[in-house]
Amino acid sequence: MDIIQILGNLGFDWRIALANLVNFLIILLILKKFAFKPIAKALKKREDKIKQGVEDAQKSSAELQMAKQSYEKSLLAARSEANRIIASAQRETDRMQASCKHQSEEEAKRIIERTDKIIQNEKQKMMQDLKKEVVSLVIDATEKLTKQNISKEKHEALIKEMLSK
Repeated sequence: MDIIQILGNLGFDWRIALANLVNFLIILLILKKFAFKPIAKALKKREDKIKQGVEDAQKSSAELQMAKQSYEKSLLAARSEANRIIASAQRETDRMQASCKHQSEEEAKRIIERTDKIIQNEKQKMMQDLKKEVVSLVIDATEKLTKQNISKEKHEALIKEMLSK
């Protein structure tokens, strides 16, 4: 028995198989030309797009890391500058406080000196007034005791004489 007969007994017809093979090859060529190439192009585009997305993500990640480092460096510099400004302001405040304290002390000394001078002047004036009053009382008492009238000129001369002592 021949192979064709065996296959024929099984229900295989070589003409139908050949027609099916030709149809399959035609459909394969049509699919290859119109379906597989566009699908392959779309898959290649998709693959390129994914690769580009991954590259962009890596690039963005690197840029983000650089920006973060730059931000931290700027923040550190800003903190350092702020600390320097605060220290400078503190030194200036201390200097101004010392200057104000010194000026206040000087002003207080001047006020005390002026007050002392005023007190001394008032004291001298009071002493002169007191001497005049005492001399006048002494002259009046002497006048009463001697029962003499002393002229106004003599009275003033005696006062001046007593004050000069």
